[in-house]
Amino acid sequence: MKAAGFKIRGAQVVVGDALNPAALAQSAQGVEHIISLVAVRRNRPQSFLEVNVDGPRIMAEAAKAAGVRSVLLVSAIGARLDPHYKYLTSRWMGEQELAKSGVAGTILRFSAVLAEEGGFVEAFEQQTSFGPVIVIPGSGQARFQPILREDAARCVVEAISKPELLSTIVELGGPEVVTFESMLDWFIQARGIRKPKLKLPITLLMPGAMAMEAMLSNPIVTPDEINTLQLDNIADGIDSVSARFGWRPTRPSEWARENWKKKTRVR
Repeated sequence: MKAAGFKIRGAQVVVGDALNPAALAQSAQGVEHIISLVAVRRNRPQSFLEVNVDGPRIMAEAAKAAGVRSVLLVSAIGARLDPHYKYLTSRWMGEQELAKSGVAGTILRFSAVLAEEGGFVEAFEQQTSFGPVIVIPGSGQARFQPILREDAARCVVEAISKPELLSTIVELGGPEVVTFESMLDWFIQARGIRKPKLKLPITLLMPGAMAMEAMLSNPIVTPDEINTLQLDNIADGIDSVSARFGWRPTRPSEWARENWKKKTRVR
């Protein structure tokens, strides 16, 4: 279905392995610009090292060999070298692989990217469907600057035509700064969920999260995710998009009320 959607929009769909050097080298031939959206948020079945670190290196090598004009890597706000945050460390290491390759590149770091499915929606669905209460790790007061998927995609496309962004890291978010709990409340209200919320210290949640990560293929949450959710995740400014691209993104709080409602299947 996704491939069909891309074809309707005029895209040429090529199926391949983004971690296969030969496949990437072939795909890069005759290409002017490469955009990489490839990443994993959990360390299995594919590892952070394999995808988030080696992936950008393999892509950059293919781009350089093919004479690609520029590469744009989509990363995450908070990317840093810190052993307490494995996912964010892997994104930082991937950025470094691109930077040292010698290929002209731009790195766009986004705050939470919201859509009708996947990502935060999938996480909220798991979080709100498990047990009689909705557990919030920690205080739930870490700040986010969520941006809609369509607005993030527009930033990516427009960044390609901005040579002044080459060799820079740009942090981008939406027009609102909200807490993690506020985003969860948007989902709860849109779905009409009636359960009490319970905030628990992360020290109490860690043993269970470690056990779930070890035993389940798709746990509700991992220890690394619990740690990361305690960090602020905001861009350089509330006007980060308008300052760089000259337009103002949609307010996610208004969008979520309608777009996060449970969709009724038509039979």
